[in-house]
Amino acid sequence: MPKMPDLPKDLLSLAGEYRVCSELNKRGVFATITYGNRKSVDIYAISGRHSRALKIEVKTSQTRRFLTGIGQKGKGLASRPDAPDFWVLVQVRRGPDGCYTERFFVLTDREIWQKQAVQNRDYVKRYAKRNKRKPDMSKGVDSIAVVDVEEYEDEWPKILDDNRLKEKDS
Repeated sequence: MPKMPDLPKDLLSLAGEYRVCSELNKRGVFATITYGNRKSVDIYAISGRHSRALKIEVKTSQTRRFLTGIGQKGKGLASRPDAPDFWVLVQVRRGPDGCYTERFFVLTDREIWQKQAVQNRDYVKRYAKRNKRKPDMSKGVDSIAVVDVEEYEDEWPKILDDNRLKEKDS
């Protein structure tokens, strides 16, 4: 059987967003995708009485790395009002039978920033040693390897148990 081509980037992104919404809905959380090219978040997970929502950023990849672009956002970890509450990284792979499988890695915003900081620090050290100067981190695209986030695989309870989704009856 000939190797089928990878999914186009726009369809890959949508596939990841729909799969994350599906997983959250199957787990009893109302989740919906945001549309458009000026959106600030990919998915809202909405509380039972529809008075609160969690912001979820989705990054989907067919490789062993997820492009995050965190460093290019020009903001630090502290006090970012526009920050997502969670990031879900979706790895989509095609098996030998042609069928797709997915892996989901669920991280808080703080966790992904900490992982990216480690990646960037290691990159700067390697670059400086090789080039005798520090790189311009505003150029290029930050990424995180699957191996570096495997500890977060299927950690859906982080979202499901978030107090912002739970509302007391009044």
